Amino acid sequence: MSTPNMPGRVQTGLRLDELLEKMAAPQLIRIAGRYAPGEDVRQIQKARDAVTRALNRPRALKALIETLTPLERFVLDEVRRSPQGVNGWALLLGARLHGLKPGRKPAAVELYRHYRPAGFDGAELIWPLLADGLLMPMTLPNPFVASYGYGLDSGSPLLTADERLLSALPPAPVHPPQLSVGTAQATPPQLVKLHLLELLRGVQEAGGLSLTKQGDVNRSAYKRLQKALPALEASDTLDLWLQVARLDGLLVPDGTALRPAPGAERFSEQDPDLWIQRLAVLYPQLMEASEGESANLAHPGALRAALIGLLSQLQQPTTLKDLEELLQTLTPDELRQPSWRGKPMAWRGWLQGTLNGTLRQLGLVALSADGQTVAPAPALLHQRSSAPSGPAWVVQPNFELVVYPSQLTATHLEVLRAAQAIRFDQHSASYRLTRESVYTALEGGLPLEALLSGLEAASAAPLPAGVRSTLTGWAARRERLVLHQNVTLLEFPTPQERDAHRASFGGMPIGAALLLPAQERKVGKTVPTLRYDAPPAQVLSATAGGLLKVNGELDFLGRALLSQFTQPQRGGYALRPPAPGTVLPSTLLRDLEARTKGHLPALLRLQLDTWSGLQPPPALGTVTLLQHPQAAALLQHPALKPLLEGALGTTLLLVKTGQQQALTLALQELGLTPADGLQTESGGPEQRTPAAAPPITNFRKIPGGNAPCWNRPFWKAAACG
Repeated sequence: MSTPNMPGRVQTGLRLDELLEKMAAPQLIRIAGRYAPGEDVRQIQKARDAVTRALNRPRALKALIETLTPLERFVLDEVRRSPQGVNGWALLLGARLHGLKPGRKPAAVELYRHYRPAGFDGAELIWPLLADGLLMPMTLPNPFVASYGYGLDSGSPLLTADERLLSALPPAPVHPPQLSVGTAQATPPQLVKLHLLELLRGVQEAGGLSLTKQGDVNRSAYKRLQKALPALEASDTLDLWLQVARLDGLLVPDGTALRPAPGAERFSEQDPDLWIQRLAVLYPQLMEASEGESANLAHPGALRAALIGLLSQLQQPTTLKDLEELLQTLTPDELRQPSWRGKPMAWRGWLQGTLNGTLRQLGLVALSADGQTVAPAPALLHQRSSAPSGPAWVVQPNFELVVYPSQLTATHLEVLRAAQAIRFDQHSASYRLTRESVYTALEGGLPLEALLSGLEAASAAPLPAGVRSTLTGWAARRERLVLHQNVTLLEFPTPQERDAHRASFGGMPIGAALLLPAQERKVGKTVPTLRYDAPPAQVLSATAGGLLKVNGELDFLGRALLSQFTQPQRGGYALRPPAPGTVLPSTLLRDLEARTKGHLPALLRLQLDTWSGLQPPPALGTVTLLQHPQAAALLQHPALKPLLEGALGTTLLLVKTGQQQALTLALQELGLTPADGLQTESGGPEQRTPAAAPPITNFRKIPGGNAPCWNRPFWKAAACG
């Protein structure tokens, strides 16, 4: 066992009673036999009532616990440590590591009506506990409860148990781990939080992260975010934290953009060790592209969960070689299959890469200096990491902070909102106080006095006088800003006309040609008025050829839009492609449509979407096609199939790149010398070729959508559809 279960009541709101309605008679009777032995449970309702009574009687639960096998007790102890859900693959690996097996050969039974136990080697460690009501699934089907047409990746592998049963379990024995790995330590939990806080700050300051219509992060918005966050600039680093933030609900879609969820920054107040345990649950859900794609893994998510389960049972540091052997020995054969047959898995490369990469970044493992010895982080074993006991940073005269993450508390993280991260190292970080970051913190509700006192109290040296005076000056300058709301501005054709009007009637000049009238001055009723507190007027129209016409007074934003991508010509405005390397705002099409009466032509919409980075540019390529009325017969021939990509229709086959000559020779050997040119339906040479398959546009795709449903019980009323 890893660590003790702390005695006390478990409160999750998850109870077996609600799940009993989903069960057929054989499973109900089986569960009643475990929870209420000796009672008459030959009828469905009697069985349900007997189980419900037992769950509400401490004596009955104590009697049930005394009958638990070592396997069942191990699994329930692990679930008690994380009662909101434990990955079943992690439980399976942990049980195998300890040599635990079912007390007797489990008898198969119909599960939850219409489902059956999974048949892979190792499933017998999990599904009997589901059949007996000791465990509860988050989804049906799942890897351990099978159905026709569903495989190992179906549903959620998370498992839980009734809160009353978990509360009745006595504490598990204590086996203190020996986790010293020389001078190496796991990434401090606070440093992990700093990465996410910096990401949230960057997305907030950017006003959100634009999304394409397919839900991908807009390419231009992604690059701007990279430049704005130097500490997270590396694409693999930024991608990882974007995934984690979205999986945990810290970043959520809001219309056409990804924005921080309300109160997202408050996650920093969570217990650091509990936060690392949360990341262990999220880790298996990361996209395949982040790791495992090049390793040719068919089930990367399940393998990640298995690895976490193995690490969480280690009581002492382990060499990478021994860990690899353990993982290969204990993992079910079905998980160790390559995603492409005929190409072996890069098992060692994947394991070493994920330990040195993702797991280290998430603070889940500690590695030796040579990377060959690994130990789980204390939080992964449900141990407490060392408490902060010293200064959190040093404030330097150049406004930079050298931060010691392991010494940070929730109060310190609040103060760091006023600084921008410059660099993250494995066990330290560098921040800089900038005017923009200080303004953002002050606007977010951090008082100047709290900022100054917080910087000084947590610093290993006194706060430099120059830093203190500059921060005070920035705050005072912010206080001198005057905000005018619900005002009327007059626009003039030229600055000279504006100044001439001002000389006679007064007012405050704004910009080049605007005037804020004096308070006592009223605007004449005959002056055309544009209201910015209402939707823009639809004064634009578009011809079928893409010419834009202005049929009234266009507001400031509308004029700015036209200046970016059009040029005036007789009769209206014609589209003008942007300069190479220039990307237009992602909201361009939406803002233009709001000012246009009627629909924009499809080609014009495509042009604007492409120039804004929401759609990829057209892809043009040359392909070789093979045509024959019986194309399917050619595709199935063993000599021809390796040279062909597949069918494009009933009569057309796509030839693999560079294989045209080899295909010609193969056809000649079969006595089927190909003719030149393709035939149309009328028999003449075909002048067109089918359009090439669209390019892959899945750029920076962040998992979301139904991701939160992964760890939500299917039988609860709030479950996802």
